[in-house]
Amino acid sequence: MEQVLATFRKHDKSGNGTIGKEDLHRLLANLDNSGFWTEEKVQMVLDIVGSDSSGRVALDQFCSSLYTGTDYEQVRASLKKVMDAPEWDDGSYAPLLIRLAWHSSGTYSKADGTGGSNGATMRHAKEAGDPENAGLDKAQEYLEPVKAQFPWLSYADLWIMAACVAIEHTGGPKVPFRGGRIDGVSEQAIAPGRLPGAEKGLADGFELNDQGRLKGWENLAQHIRDVFGRMGFSDKEAVVLISGGHVYGRCHTGSSGYAGAWVENPTIFSNEYAADMVGDKWIAVQHDTKMPDGGPVPEEVRPAPGKRQYIDLSKYMPEEGEEAARSAPDATQFPPGRYRCASQWVNCREQPETDSAIIGRFNQDQVLSLVSVKTFGTAVRGLAERGGWVSIVGSGGKNLFLREGDLEPQSLTGRYRSIVVAGSPFYASVTASEGAGRTKAGEEFCVGEVAFGQDGDLQGAILGKRVDPGDGQTSWVLLFSPASGISCELVVQGYNEKPRKPIVGQTGHQMMLVSDMVLLWDEGFRKHLEVYAEDEAALKADFGEAFQRLTELGCPWSNDLGSGEPSAGAAFSAGGCPFLAAQATQ
Repeated sequence: MEQVLATFRKHDKSGNGTIGKEDLHRLLANLDNSGFWTEEKVQMVLDIVGSDSSGRVALDQFCSSLYTGTDYEQVRASLKKVMDAPEWDDGSYAPLLIRLAWHSSGTYSKADGTGGSNGATMRHAKEAGDPENAGLDKAQEYLEPVKAQFPWLSYADLWIMAACVAIEHTGGPKVPFRGGRIDGVSEQAIAPGRLPGAEKGLADGFELNDQGRLKGWENLAQHIRDVFGRMGFSDKEAVVLISGGHVYGRCHTGSSGYAGAWVENPTIFSNEYAADMVGDKWIAVQHDTKMPDGGPVPEEVRPAPGKRQYIDLSKYMPEEGEEAARSAPDATQFPPGRYRCASQWVNCREQPETDSAIIGRFNQDQVLSLVSVKTFGTAVRGLAERGGWVSIVGSGGKNLFLREGDLEPQSLTGRYRSIVVAGSPFYASVTASEGAGRTKAGEEFCVGEVAFGQDGDLQGAILGKRVDPGDGQTSWVLLFSPASGISCELVVQGYNEKPRKPIVGQTGHQMMLVSDMVLLWDEGFRKHLEVYAEDEAALKADFGEAFQRLTELGCPWSNDLGSGEPSAGAAFSAGGCPFLAAQATQ
């Protein structure tokens, strides 16, 4: 920064270390002829730094703003707000954004310095057309509103920051982010062929050896080793990047031709990918394979015709000595109240039955207000204030939620959505009979006070006093009653700003690509996979380091620069100015 500030001071005509907007724009245009500094970009920085009453800004403040992390924190905050989306796969965009960063970085070649995240060249047709990048246009489109909010930020930096935020948001490691990547031109785009191919090198057909492995798997293992070796990664780093990356998201036949998720909960960081691959039994399938029970491959994990993958046999071959018959637990031991999730994650279902559609998931240490508790078979399930049922005690007897205390009226205040067709009734008081009027179906309103009904038809009910303008203002609205259940659901940011819908493909089946399975079959890969299958903490730490290195390949500050000349870049928040990049790297 000092070198840049010294350059600015050489051109200071004011004598007091300040400069006006027009003079600043002319100065930057003279110092950098790339066209980066438009009037809009200059104004964006001035809006952040602030200027005096005459419209002048101190040069040292302007220069400092280019190197501070304040603006990055604003971007992080905006990215966190868009991570969870009920309408997208498994309720989260995080896996897709992680894949975008991984694929934009995974084209790097240490031999000539081409490819990598510095350039965001997947924006161009040649690289976007790589079959391995199918579906990533959706990720780019999804980030456009954030880009519009922060136009000074390069796409290259935005994509990587989004992934770093996504990993941390889903319980993964905090990956350090350094900005300064520059958006490349179409000539820098990488032709298809550098990303790992899921079946590259396999023999044609569906011939298996006596261990159930598709013929030619050794060629595929070498392909994976070659791809990561081209970037400068070891076998261990290859395993950690795949194990940490494939714990997220799922494949779709419409994009890749493959189908299904690698793990049960593909929106949270864990070592389940490695543990399940090592510990479970897997069977090779194609589109028309018959399963051990004589039925077709489950739709959730059925690949498109011509594609081959593996699926977990756990649902077809349960382990011996499973749970003995259990008696139904006493639901009175679990009265309504505030409960904390004690498991790594728990499904939330539309109805209390175990075959009901999954509409969301709650992660460890999340606290819910459960307004009703019932016994179903050998499980105890609770109705959440935001809608949906969770298991307090699972069918196998495991405690999944722990009670922390009684329902707290204050924690139940907030914005509500009416979910019953007929609307929810208004009451003049918490002891009155039903008054005139009802909410409209789908209507949202604010509740500033919550009370619990004590007598008559309202005994055990929960009512909220409407405080915003609209029909029934100052009236008490029925939120829940033992007889009819939830009539209005609490709207929780990041969970149900839009009404929750059943998440597709949630039968619990898991899949592995053949390129995943070679990590189990190849001895050089397997020894590392087994470590991560047993040690989630080691996977978390190593994945954080490897992912940072992956996403910095080809950047000027990276220790992995190849022999070629990468695009200029620098660690400053205004993103992508070649002049500042050159000054910062001297």
